[in-house]
Amino acid sequence: MCYFDYTLYKRVKKITFILKILIPIIIIGYIFLYAFTPQSFISSKPKIIIVNKGSSLKEIAFKLYNKKVINNPYLFYFIGFISGYSRYIQAGTYYLSIDESPAEIYHKFVNGRVATSKVSIPPGLNIFEIAEILSKNHITNKKLFLKKCYDKKFLLSIKVDAPSAEGFLYPDTYIFKINSNPKDIIKDMVNNFYSKTKKIKPDYKDLIMASLIIKEADEKFKNSVYFISSVIHNRLKINMPLDIDSTSIYAMNVKMYKNYLRDKNLYKVIIHIKPQYLKIKSTYNTYLNYGLPPTPIAEPNLEAIEAAMHPAKTKYLYYISTKTGKTVFSDNLSGQIKHIDKYLK
Repeated sequence: MCYFDYTLYKRVKKITFILKILIPIIIIGYIFLYAFTPQSFISSKPKIIIVNKGSSLKEIAFKLYNKKVINNPYLFYFIGFISGYSRYIQAGTYYLSIDESPAEIYHKFVNGRVATSKVSIPPGLNIFEIAEILSKNHITNKKLFLKKCYDKKFLLSIKVDAPSAEGFLYPDTYIFKINSNPKDIIKDMVNNFYSKTKKIKPDYKDLIMASLIIKEADEKFKNSVYFISSVIHNRLKINMPLDIDSTSIYAMNVKMYKNYLRDKNLYKVIIHIKPQYLKIKSTYNTYLNYGLPPTPIAEPNLEAIEAAMHPAKTKYLYYISTKTGKTVFSDNLSGQIKHIDKYLK
């Protein structure tokens, strides 16, 4: 004979009821805990994550998992699926780290908070040095950037009627997106140039001269730009070679870049020059050629451009930079020799 234990039945029924409520609460709580808790409490260096256009939520979840940004791709996928946010994820390059919660990551994706980098381009750098800076900061590909700097069709579309973008990439502090199209970067820098120079409207010759001035001047002695400009103007008037080392350095960089395109090998930007390189056969060599080089050799700032357009009225033909960085001028060779003996020996 079978006996029915009513007390046990009530106990089991009560436990079952509690479990029916408790288990969903635990699951939902775990999901919320996962969604809003960083995958690690240890801060780590942000990683670059590229979300391609048309990528599925599953692909994104496993990309994050493989990069060790999240520890459970299935839960990440499930959260995106039930929230409906997955359809709003924007393509782009993002900085993410394991100290960000999945909810924070979704917030970045949905709002398109792509990775950016703040870079400073000081006056006097050339396009080759700028390409190095942009590449090191993951902003754009060095080779593609340089190619666009020489793309005449593209340059004309942004109102640069010149052999290259040299001289038109205004030195300033910029915030660029990571993995940007080089066209966008060049366009932004050129627009900044036109914005800064709209009142003075320099011509191409002014830019060439300003680029020489900014390479020769010392930032600590700002007035020197007007006197250096006077030396260049005075030498040009009497058809005297400019004898500026930085033009030969630029010639070597142009040569290295051409070899780089031809051989597909990496190159190193030349900053200093050996004496024998001053004899390099190039239109940029101002020891062997009279007049200005064919293009600017660096990016001048507004002050250097104004100095090129309005030089100081002097008879100076020579100058040297002392060990402290000060520029000393003279109007004849004997004075130059005296200054060399006094300040450099």
